[in-house]
Amino acid sequence: MKKFTGIITGVLVVGLILVGPGCRMVKPPEDPAAEWTPPDWAREEQETDPVQDSLRKRVVEPDQPLSLARCVEISLANNPSTRQAWASARAAAALIGQAESQLYPQLTVSGKGAYLKQKYSFKGASPPIGNSPDTDQFNYGPGLDLTYLLFDFGGVRAGVEEARQTLLAANFSFNQAIQDLMLNVEKAYYGFYSSQAALDAARADVKDTSRAMEAAHQKFQVGLVSKLDDLQARSSYEDSLYKLEAAKGDVKSAKAVLAETLGLPADAKIEITKPTRKLPTEISDEDVSKLIEKGLKNRPDISAQRSTLRAKEAAVGVVESALWPELNLGGSADKNWYSYRTDPELYNDSYMYTGYLSLQWDIFTGFYDLNRKREAREEVEKARESLVEAELGASADVWTKYYAFNTAVGKYKFSLAFLSTSQESYNLALESYNTGLKSILDLLQSQSSLSSARSQLIGAEKDLFTALAALAHATGSLGVREAEGAEQ
Repeated sequence: MKKFTGIITGVLVVGLILVGPGCRMVKPPEDPAAEWTPPDWAREEQETDPVQDSLRKRVVEPDQPLSLARCVEISLANNPSTRQAWASARAAAALIGQAESQLYPQLTVSGKGAYLKQKYSFKGASPPIGNSPDTDQFNYGPGLDLTYLLFDFGGVRAGVEEARQTLLAANFSFNQAIQDLMLNVEKAYYGFYSSQAALDAARADVKDTSRAMEAAHQKFQVGLVSKLDDLQARSSYEDSLYKLEAAKGDVKSAKAVLAETLGLPADAKIEITKPTRKLPTEISDEDVSKLIEKGLKNRPDISAQRSTLRAKEAAVGVVESALWPELNLGGSADKNWYSYRTDPELYNDSYMYTGYLSLQWDIFTGFYDLNRKREAREEVEKARESLVEAELGASADVWTKYYAFNTAVGKYKFSLAFLSTSQESYNLALESYNTGLKSILDLLQSQSSLSSARSQLIGAEKDLFTALAALAHATGSLGVREAEGAEQ
């Protein structure tokens, strides 16, 4: 026995020696008002970032502007949101395999070894007569156990159905993640394009205010207007320069949003082509009620909610089966070798085979299984009400997006007319100011209206593009093909 104690002690000592140096202690912050200082080894770990290294390897064609369809391809290849949903679906698929495993026999292989030392003394002998026989026994061998579930009142089948519906919900959620990504790509793409258009408009405003400033300055030089006209025109010009710088910053911000949506670093070089999709100028005459029905039928998030409800209903069958007996068929086989260190030495072995039919029924578990059943039924009601809430939200979403699209069409039409009128008004005001028929205030007012008209048209175009994409998303029809064909 001392020999075995010494071996165990030695193993523990060696384990502490090997594990000790690799055990790096981490303590929580000692002061709630002071910043925590990470240890040196943690700083070294943070310096290595394989994720960032992989992001840096993602490149796009640096000299080729990206179309919307190309942006969709890049986002599907890089964006982590759809890959997270994909991984969730694959994990849910593994749950089906786990549930179906109960339909097959369960086979277990084991091995054992045991040591026994016995010392005997003769009863009533004091002192013991002769030498007491000592026995050192060591037995070891493998074992095999086979169990097969014959009947459990449908619990396993219900578990498989629960897993299957969970996978359906995960698959629908994956489709919804793709549709969400397509909407985000279109928003980011049109947002970047609109910011560039706004920058061009800001440059045009600088040009217009510069012309007005030059005209006012020339008239002031010859004494036709007062210093006030010159100063007002110059202040309008400087204000346009201020707005130009703001527009440049908006372009940088919009580019970062697009890069993030594409799964690229913010400093990636990105240029885009001008959208080729023809802007709709006619309001859809499709019945909004039909669009709502289409949305409830096609939207993946609603389908996912329905599958989740069915999974919860199947879960009730799983917990209900626990209230009833379970019938199993089983068998086992064991082989043992024995070593007896006695005088004389004996060596033996044995075989053992067992077959059985067992009925297991937990008659009373402190109402645990009964309360699990109650919980499962309430989860079904919760999922049902969540589906009701989701369908109500989906119908409201379609309604809102439909009329937002119709509003965007009207705003786009009026913004076109506003720009045409403002441009003509500015041209006449500039001509009239040069001939002395209009004041500097009239000229600056017309220039301000022209600037507003340009910004309004850019905003109307962006709103119409995104409203159309949002309506397709709300009706569940904004898939990869639809997004890639948006430029046709």
